[in-house]
Amino acid sequence: MKMSIGEKKILFVFGCPNREATVERLYQVAHLIPDPAGRKAVEALAEKLDSEGVEKWYRCFFYNMRLEIESDLDYRYGRHDLDYHYGRKYVPNDWRDE
Repeated sequence: MKMSIGEKKILFVFGCPNREATVERLYQVAHLIPDPAGRKAVEALAEKLDSEGVEKWYRCFFYNMRLEIESDLDYRYGRHDLDYHYGRKYVPNDWRDE
């Protein structure tokens, strides 16, 4: 199944590895969106994930999509050349050596 980058971003924000919980959450979020176009996009994604056969590949797709989006964000914001540990930049304590 192909997904647009917009659908991947929605899934990145509101998704989880549990497909049933993700579909339920997407329907709840769709009811909170005041813009009709945004509501329709979220409902369409929820219906796409609620179709038959999705449970076979969803969990693997979710983790791969998550890695793809996170690596794109790391590259976009310049974190690809820094040494990060546990989400924070690692800075050695060189000032203590003096």
